[in-house]
Amino acid sequence: MEESQWIQKMQQGDDTAFFMIYEKYKNPALRTAYLITGNRDTAEDILQETFVQCCLHISELKDPNTFKAWFYKILTRTAWKFAQKEKNTVPIENVFETIKDSFEEDSEKTLLEKEESKKLMEAINTLDMKKRTTVILYYYNQMSVTEIAKVTASLEGTVKSRLFFARQKLYQKLKTDAFFKGRVCEKNG
Repeated sequence: MEESQWIQKMQQGDDTAFFMIYEKYKNPALRTAYLITGNRDTAEDILQETFVQCCLHISELKDPNTFKAWFYKILTRTAWKFAQKEKNTVPIENVFETIKDSFEEDSEKTLLEKEESKKLMEAINTLDMKKRTTVILYYYNQMSVTEIAKVTASLEGTVKSRLFFARQKLYQKLKTDAFFKGRVCEKNG
């Protein structure tokens, strides 16, 4: 069954449809909320609040095909409210760690990837909330500029501008970092 059909069933009050949508969106939504707020407990609260709002207002969604953008709009707005209240920054440790088999040892490559993720998240954390959210939605959630524009209630040009200036700031920040020195310049000419 396609997602739009699940959404229609959800609009009709089908609990099974709700759980199918919940299962599909809970992990990426939790990660997005965590990256915005930097707090696991807060991210879980945001996830819960987002799904409550989703259930309360699902009947207002006119086109089931736009659910993803509509859902992420609720999620990001809720996360921004929570972040504004708490003024948290993203803790860097463990943000991008993957679950590995217990017998697998950390190789040099894995350690470099962890360090790279840590440094990159530190740089992303220096961006203002809207640029940070745009970067997270674009790179970590693989959302298109059009989808991000819908989520953030912005024009596509604004999203492109945020991405452009965020990339510039990240480039400037990372090229001065000893870990990235030489690596950033090599990749960018």
